[in-house]
Amino acid sequence: MAKAYFTTNEVAKICSVTRQTVINWIKWGRLKALSTPGGHRRVMREDLVSFMERNGLDLLLLERFEERSKGQVPHCWEYFSTGFTRRGSAHDCDQCLVMHSKALRCYLLRYRTIQDSDTCKTSCETCPYLRKYGRKLGFIPW
Repeated sequence: MAKAYFTTNEVAKICSVTRQTVINWIKWGRLKALSTPGGHRRVMREDLVSFMERNGLDLLLLERFEERSKGQVPHCWEYFSTGFTRRGSAHDCDQCLVMHSKALRCYLLRYRTIQDSDTCKTSCETCPYLRKYGRKLGFIPW
């Protein structure tokens, strides 16, 4: 079943723009959105589809996002780079072996690399990504 609504962060990911761009679209009346009691904005799926069609955005972007979102765990570098965290990340994933190998279970590579510089500098026990998704991945630190 398709999701009924999207957050501004999700719309930004789907359309490959920043969250602020999505907020501006809403403010300017280009994209219809509802406000939650807490002041957050939600975009109904049908409104997003209509917006994408009017602006020449491929609906395949939405379909791919929905496919990836079906209960799946993001890769650690996606978590740290695309807005899953509320504050900025000190993670530099560009040179990380985990990202280059596209490994989902980063903790398996953590202690099996040739050089320390090949993987994340954060210990697995304190990693916010593993705290959130570790059990789904089979990582039990204690």
